[in-house]
Amino acid sequence: MSFLDLPKRGGDDRQRNQYPRVPADLPLAVRAEPPAHIRIPVGQARWRALHEADVGAMARLQRVVEDHDRTPFRTTESELVDLFEPDVPHSAYGAFDDAGELVAYGYVRVQVTEQSVVRATCSGAVHPSWRDRNIGTSIVAWQLDIARHLLAKSGLEGPAQIAHFAEETVTGMIDLLERNGFTARRWFTQMRRDLSEEIPDIPLGPYLAVVPWSETLSDAVRRAHNQAFADHGESGALTPLQWERLMADVVREWSFVALDRSTDRARVAGYILSSRWEEDWQALGWREGYIEALGVLAPWRRRGVARALLCHSMRAFRESGMDFAGIDVDLDDPAGAQHLYVQLGFEPTHRTVLYAIDL
Repeated sequence: MSFLDLPKRGGDDRQRNQYPRVPADLPLAVRAEPPAHIRIPVGQARWRALHEADVGAMARLQRVVEDHDRTPFRTTESELVDLFEPDVPHSAYGAFDDAGELVAYGYVRVQVTEQSVVRATCSGAVHPSWRDRNIGTSIVAWQLDIARHLLAKSGLEGPAQIAHFAEETVTGMIDLLERNGFTARRWFTQMRRDLSEEIPDIPLGPYLAVVPWSETLSDAVRRAHNQAFADHGESGALTPLQWERLMADVVREWSFVALDRSTDRARVAGYILSSRWEEDWQALGWREGYIEALGVLAPWRRRGVARALLCHSMRAFRESGMDFAGIDVDLDDPAGAQHLYVQLGFEPTHRTVLYAIDL
């Protein structure tokens, strides 16, 4: 997500991209205010729409950009393939040089977030040698226009926004977004925990136990995951197919379930799902077991279940030769989870910021 080619004069872009707020009770098709003409990037390169067949070129560009910007992650080709899911409204546009290599692209997709916000999420990249040519500015203008069209045609309703995620260290990207009317809304802290330090044993009450992951528990954990989100007033319930996609990246031996066996039928009290993103390790500088999801249902909160699950996964990471445990924490989390991680020895490494325009 790197648009660092800042224009030499930037005052006009903010004015063009500011729309007066439309009353929130109007249909989204009205609130989105899709422009009559979409600002299509032109000039300097050969521009065209991108499709799943272009994923290889997108992956090559991402590697160059992420190495140059020293981002703490590496985008995989499979992640890019997922961007072209046919059932998700999306659009992608790219620029190719004379040799036919992709040098820049922009992407927009529309989904409903866990907070029931209809969000048009924008992303993309510009090759370092093609920056300072206003290409990123052109892509953001196109994204703003196409996002409004996708939102208007989505058939969805509710609070809506156009959003970009930006690494806090990539200041050029942040400047570009702010000049185009985006404002910072949410902050996500990436944290790590040194596994060479002592990992405590967390005692649980009677009938509570943490057990290794079992496929026989998978659907019960899916339902518990959905309930955990609902308990916090969030949507985002996962269907069996969506759950299957999520579980494709989960390392079973690093994942655990907390069960309550106080009745004749064991109930899921909590769960932790962990993944292994080896492509990120060189950028990070360490081997990491990554915590994808941690949930505890309301009746079992404040009983040490989350701590016990975390410690089981951290021990599993260490036994597999990992150096650190990693997790991303939403600073707006209503459960105040960051305090839990700090108490267990997690430390912040960097931050990602959600920039948005509300519609």
